[in-house]
Amino acid sequence: MTPLTQNSIEEAFVNNEALRQAAANVSRNVVKGFYDISHVVEQMGFALTSTTVEQRVKGTMFLSYVLQEIPKDYLDCKQLEFIITFYTDRCKDQHSVIPAVIDGFCALLEMNELPESSAPKIMEAFFKHSSCQSHQRGERAKWFKILKVSAERFEKALMRSGTDFMFGVINSIDGERDPRNLDFVFSFMPDLLNRFPLFHLGEEMFEIFACYFPIDFTPSRDDPSYISRDELAHKLSNCLVAAPDFLEFVVPLALEKLQSDLIVAKLDAIELLRKAALKFSTKSFSEHFDAIWTGLKTEIFPGSDNTDIVTAGLAALRTIFEKAHATPDISHSHQTKVLGTILSHLTDVNQRLYNPSTAIALVCVAGDPLFAGERILDTFLLKLTTKSAIIDGDGEKPVSPTATYDDEQRIKVYGIMSQLFKITAIKNCLEKLNKSVCEQIHADTITVLRFNIDANAEKQNVDLKYAALSVLSESVPQLSEKNRALLYKVLIQLITHNSLELECVELLELLGACYPIEVQSNCIDVLIRNFTIYANFVKRKVLQHLLRLVIHAAFTSRILNLVCHYAFDKNISQDVRLLALEAINMLLNSDDTRLIVDLQTNNCLISKLAELALGDTPLALPALEQIAAAFSRIEEHLPVSEQYIIATEYLSQLKLQSAEHLYVAKGLLSRLHRDISLDDFFEWLLNDLTMQSLSGDVVGKDKEKLGTVARELLCILVNRAEDNGENRKHLINLLALLKNKIKEENKMAVETMAWLAKGLVISGSEVADNIIETLIDLLEHPSLSAVATRAFEIISTEYGELFLPKVKFLYKQKLFHTVLTKLGNKLEAHSENYLVAFIFVLKTAPHAVQKMNIDKIGPLLFKSLDCDNTTMLCISLDICQRFVTAGDEHFLRHLNHIIPSCLQLSKYQKSMKVRIGALSLLHDITKYPTRVLLIYKLDVVLELAPALDDRKRLVRNAAVRTRNAWFLVGSSDTN
Repeated sequence: MTPLTQNSIEEAFVNNEALRQAAANVSRNVVKGFYDISHVVEQMGFALTSTTVEQRVKGTMFLSYVLQEIPKDYLDCKQLEFIITFYTDRCKDQHSVIPAVIDGFCALLEMNELPESSAPKIMEAFFKHSSCQSHQRGERAKWFKILKVSAERFEKALMRSGTDFMFGVINSIDGERDPRNLDFVFSFMPDLLNRFPLFHLGEEMFEIFACYFPIDFTPSRDDPSYISRDELAHKLSNCLVAAPDFLEFVVPLALEKLQSDLIVAKLDAIELLRKAALKFSTKSFSEHFDAIWTGLKTEIFPGSDNTDIVTAGLAALRTIFEKAHATPDISHSHQTKVLGTILSHLTDVNQRLYNPSTAIALVCVAGDPLFAGERILDTFLLKLTTKSAIIDGDGEKPVSPTATYDDEQRIKVYGIMSQLFKITAIKNCLEKLNKSVCEQIHADTITVLRFNIDANAEKQNVDLKYAALSVLSESVPQLSEKNRALLYKVLIQLITHNSLELECVELLELLGACYPIEVQSNCIDVLIRNFTIYANFVKRKVLQHLLRLVIHAAFTSRILNLVCHYAFDKNISQDVRLLALEAINMLLNSDDTRLIVDLQTNNCLISKLAELALGDTPLALPALEQIAAAFSRIEEHLPVSEQYIIATEYLSQLKLQSAEHLYVAKGLLSRLHRDISLDDFFEWLLNDLTMQSLSGDVVGKDKEKLGTVARELLCILVNRAEDNGENRKHLINLLALLKNKIKEENKMAVETMAWLAKGLVISGSEVADNIIETLIDLLEHPSLSAVATRAFEIISTEYGELFLPKVKFLYKQKLFHTVLTKLGNKLEAHSENYLVAFIFVLKTAPHAVQKMNIDKIGPLLFKSLDCDNTTMLCISLDICQRFVTAGDEHFLRHLNHIIPSCLQLSKYQKSMKVRIGALSLLHDITKYPTRVLLIYKLDVVLELAPALDDRKRLVRNAAVRTRNAWFLVGSSDTN
């Protein structure tokens, strides 16, 4: 232990670092009990009472550092009282000593045993003998922290001092200009103001904050404690509404700043009004509503040119209404004033004030749905008067609406009413609206739906009918029985219309949820009963509408019975069966796994689908595609054990030379879980699928489709197969067969080999290397080179619908390196096929891999830009653009090749996509340093002239953008 003497203390006064080190040693000795804190103070008496200011500063700072190092729970109450007395006495000292005193206060206020009476003593001493704003920023920040901690820990003691504490707080903040300090002050002051009464200091405290409103400063991005203007403005507004005493001052302040020409001032003022509405009582705030509405009306009615101001103004008005809603008298008074201003303009659709009126009207509805909603609906109803539209069943046809609105105007009105009903429903007030008014509006919309309903689709105003349906959908619970009865008939007419493609699905679903018995008897039963007589166009619409109702238990069995009847029963025409199968897949496309499993469990769908596909009645390929899709969608949602049972049961029955059996296999294998082994079927599947991929039992397009299905299944099969000796032997035998077919110049054999390679590459099988070698050898074949090139596209392209369960980590990188190695010097050959094949593989290689091999692939990319292959050119331009956008140095060194190539390709007439890609690459090249580009500038600007007159608009746009970028090269850059 080093003795605490005057000499040891004076040695620490050399610099601040030595001072801190000595203080840390002293604090450790105090904690160990070598000497008491009072002894420390006594030994430091020479410095603390020195006649030299510098000595007193260092002595006080030394003691403050000691207090900072001592544990918070070490000093007891008496010791702390002794130290507090010393520090409060130091407040009388010279100004230079005060920063050290503030550090001491900060340390003391963190002590656990600090007496409650200490906080008022600290405040009184500092407020009496010092001024916060006379200190530097750092000391002011510490003092603000002291104010915050004191108010939180010693609220009762400070409260007993009356207004002295708050008066001192006002003096401390007054004049603060540092954004960091203001950010801290604005953060803690709302809570402080909420707990401490202001009495007669309310206006003075408010003015302390009001002088900063609105916040006007531009933050520095280089500041490590970056504070945005918006954050500071948000915290300031919280202060301005923190105390009840501020209400009489905050509204005039906000309205005054609302008249400013600055957008930011207007936005801050509107936000302040919104917060005031939330903070203050409805009764007291309502006294200022007339002035507030007058101020807001200027900004939102007819409306500012700035959409942010309009949006903020509407949000503030909505907050005021929503807060007032709990007090009906006040709410109705506010609504009456606002509605009185806008209702006269609300029905005049063609006038300039219509749009702002509708926006304000919806805000009114959000605030008081019943009061505002009914008055707005009444206003619209006056203009929605039509001739008698609800007929009594004697066969009279509805006549054209004779309201003052034309169709376009009516669409706008319906849109507003739809939103009104939606808002009232959200507020749980829809069913409380005036039923008579709602009934008349519903009658009007139903009349619109019925008008000209028997005419061809070309004569129908579909947008108007959709708008009418929207009104009805948003207000279904308010539909009267009379209107519902008529609406069901209208819906049947719309759904069964022979040429009108109008969806009523949402409305029908909502009606089904509210009135299931009525919907079943008036809609579902009618549609099901007459289903056979409808045209196929109508049948498809009927199924689309009914399927949405399956989730309702009351309709499930009826609708499923209809679908299953036309999907699986005998003597059903092919076209109708296809519609039913499409309907099944629509159900299975649901994200609800439980629904899919229930459909399978309750209806044995897989069994029925298999029986249909494998039955005696031949099916067209579209129907088989639907069956395969349904198979896979059901299977992937079943447990692995059930998938295994289904797969093994049906695979043993299949003969893949048949189209029906092939599509069942597609359904079984497409989404089969990867843990299910097919080794028992592997050889048979491999051989049969290969035979099907090489030749089919039908001709034309169907043969091509069957071959594609077989090859995709081969890809899936070899991908999921176990890599064991038996399976590898089968694969090698198959490859030998395909090579023999290739000798016979069978193009399908090459394509089949490509799909096998794809599955094996992704699973990481070494057999894939053998196939790739064979395909590379075929790139120079006189008749098979084109299909061999296409093979590399198949291998590298990702097919979204192709489910390959085994994916080897980094397989794309391995494929890239394998092809690059095996092609070797062949890429330099005159044959373009080698380059095209490599570019297909390069396309899917990760950019990081491309970048690592840029010295090898760069020359190949440049060479590809000189070839006449549209697909390769698009890929190469895209890859080059990624490198150029990243500012790659290799491409920078070869601009003398890239720029001429791109200029030539900008005139490439075979493909608009190539021309646009070349122009985009030229544009991105301008991001390179100006000193490199200047030598090319003139040539590029001149050569781009023809592209400006290109026959395609998109090319012309790209050319203008690129030429402008090149024209500006060097205009403002000093490099």
